[in-house]
Amino acid sequence: MRARRWHLWIGSALFVTGAIALGWCVWVWHEAAVAQSQAKRWLRQQRPAHATASPAVMTRGHAAAPRVLIPKLHRGDVVAELDIPRLRVSVMVFEGDDAGILKIGAGHIAGTGLPLQGGNIGIAAHRDTFFRPLRFIRRGDVISLKARAGTSRFAVRDIEIVSPTDTKILAAAPGRDLTLVTCYPFFYVGSAPERFIVHAQRIAA
Repeated sequence: MRARRWHLWIGSALFVTGAIALGWCVWVWHEAAVAQSQAKRWLRQQRPAHATASPAVMTRGHAAAPRVLIPKLHRGDVVAELDIPRLRVSVMVFEGDDAGILKIGAGHIAGTGLPLQGGNIGIAAHRDTFFRPLRFIRRGDVISLKARAGTSRFAVRDIEIVSPTDTKILAAAPGRDLTLVTCYPFFYVGSAPERFIVHAQRIAA
């Protein structure tokens, strides 16, 4: 009798734990979906009705970002919409890359470049949510960033795996106009030991 009660108690505890975990996952998904929808709506309202890709300046054979004055960004501000058509990736990018930001979208890494400005734009997202399709990315894939002032386009140039402490991947360098960062391996359980890096170069619209 005692054994049966013990089994019933364990079963009930597991059921309640599972229900709580499922509810938490649903809430997190809902929170992210709402944030993405609101950010996308806001960005579309801010952009000109007939906004097209901004003209790029050709510098030494490749497209360089036109200089655009962008107001100072604060944590949580909408930066851009990132699209990778071949992978069917579309995610809103917010300023900041802390846990709260990465729970609702992709995050612009502070201190890196911004769309339609110079420098290497650094964007991070979780490997098990918005950046999960990156495991299928390949050289030549086109990435677009739709910001308030216009759209920038990039082509994937190379992919590498680095340690979490390797910050050189965010440094400005020829051919590195956009860098995507996520954890690696993609199917690792727990805190992943490495980072999956995608470097892309700006291309003419």
